Amino acid sequence: MKKRPPASKSRPDQEPTYKTTGINLPADIWELLNRVAFERAKKFGGRPSVSGLLVELVQRHRKELEKELGG
Repeated sequence: MKKRPPASKSRPDQEPTYKTTGINLPADIWELLNRVAFERAKKFGGRPSVSGLLVELVQRHRKELEKELGG
């Protein structure tokens, strides 16, 4: 089995804090994310997590998103 990439880049001595939120997604986007989450769970083990997938996608594009804040 392949190893799953680390969930976050937080410091090892510090647990990340979480906020619970509800977001509205188009049905086709939610279905795609859900299917990918299930495939990753099959490949790497663990539970399927759309939230975890979204966190990974945001982390992957963090610099690009932060550029939008700087103008």
